[in-house]
Amino acid sequence: MNKARLVASVVLLAVTLVVNASIPEPGDHEPQGERVGKRIPTVLGSWTLARELPVGQDEKRILGTDDIFHRIYRNTGNAGEVALSLVFSSGHRHSMHPPEVCYQAGGYTLVSRGMVDIDPDGRATVLRLTRDADNQLVNYWFFSEGKETPNYIRHQIHLVINQVLFSTQPSVLIRLSTQIDNGSVEAAQRRLSDFAREALPILREKLSLAAGVS
Repeated sequence: MNKARLVASVVLLAVTLVVNASIPEPGDHEPQGERVGKRIPTVLGSWTLARELPVGQDEKRILGTDDIFHRIYRNTGNAGEVALSLVFSSGHRHSMHPPEVCYQAGGYTLVSRGMVDIDPDGRATVLRLTRDADNQLVNYWFFSEGKETPNYIRHQIHLVINQVLFSTQPSVLIRLSTQIDNGSVEAAQRRLSDFAREALPILREKLSLAAGVS
């Protein structure tokens, strides 16, 4: 990045933070996790619901919200599992953190961070994390009003603009995670990409309709 672009980025971030601090948070909204979750099928292509996951108190504390949806899906063709997590902001900017915050607060070490194309329409941030013998690969991105980005700062700017325009449609952190077996990051990413390819069309439809669901 050249000097001019770096300066422009710093200025844009500074302006965003100032505006972000000056705009009050919107009032409470109806929780979205349970409402939208009921409309997400237990079968997503070749992936079937294995179990629901409870939301831990530490996670609620760190995120500042309990409007969270967790499920484990298993592929009918193999033993691989993928955890699908949706964290709803309900228009509150400060309840939306990058997953790195939660994982590292939970004792995980961030081994690497990158980007991946999850499908022709979107990209995700990729995290490799470890905690003792637990090795996780995570894909995440943000969704709001039909727009998707893997970039936290861009998402925050979008939320600030929405609040300036008095638009407070809930935004969502979409997180997919899976175990890295036998040290194979490539196999773990294939599992996440396979799940995303089959699940995302349905998730996008349900999330896009969320604001109009009664």
